[in-house]
Amino acid sequence: MADRSNWLRVLAQASGQQGRPHLGECPDCRLPRLQVRFIVNPDTRVGYALLWCAACLRGVLVSRVRAPEGMPVRLLDDPLSTEGVPDFLRHE
Repeated sequence: MADRSNWLRVLAQASGQQGRPHLGECPDCRLPRLQVRFIVNPDTRVGYALLWCAACLRGVLVSRVRAPEGMPVRLLDDPLSTEGVPDFLRHE
């Protein structure tokens, strides 16, 4: 199983891209099933990111991140912002 730093590298690479990023393969199971969701303040685009693999249900939650321009986001005050995110195993 990959450690948290592998997941953070994937998120950093995704954050450096415009629009919908190519996330590559899961650091744990190596399948190309990664998904990311940024949940942020609409004015600053700062909040947290959820990055997970839809195949093995592992991932990370990272706080104090800025969503890249053009990246789809959900708002912090939206009670449905995490709707559809599975209950995945989080690397601490």
